[in-house]
Amino acid sequence: MSPITQEIRATAEIFTGNEVCKEKAKSLLREYCLPDGLLPVQDVEELGFVKETGFLWVKQKNEITHKFEKVGSQVSYATEITSFFEKCKIKKLSGVKTKEMLIWISLVEIFVKDPTSDKITMKTPTGISKTFSKEAFMA
Repeated sequence: MSPITQEIRATAEIFTGNEVCKEKAKSLLREYCLPDGLLPVQDVEELGFVKETGFLWVKQKNEITHKFEKVGSQVSYATEITSFFEKCKIKKLSGVKTKEMLIWISLVEIFVKDPTSDKITMKTPTGISKTFSKEAFMA
């Protein structure tokens, strides 16, 4: 069941159309001091953002897999991605998985220690995390 209720939709800024949504996603990532290439979504149908809570959702036509070449990581993005944005952090992330060895592992949190840091950390539900250069996730 989708966490995007009618009550949430009523308080959100909602954008439609692939190009508008992709640009809004990049803009929000930059606003929250995160690399603007973290959400390389395609064929986006809708992006919603509730500024008061930081709740973000992205709906795209198909699940996609993107390879971040500079770190050699494959990341899968579901047709619906949800999260909460805070300064330098994405938390309660759903719909995003990374491939480690031969298995796909969900990511639940992405953060940088402070806006000037050149490192970004990605965390799994088990608490295991991995740190990378922020540059690898720039668009």
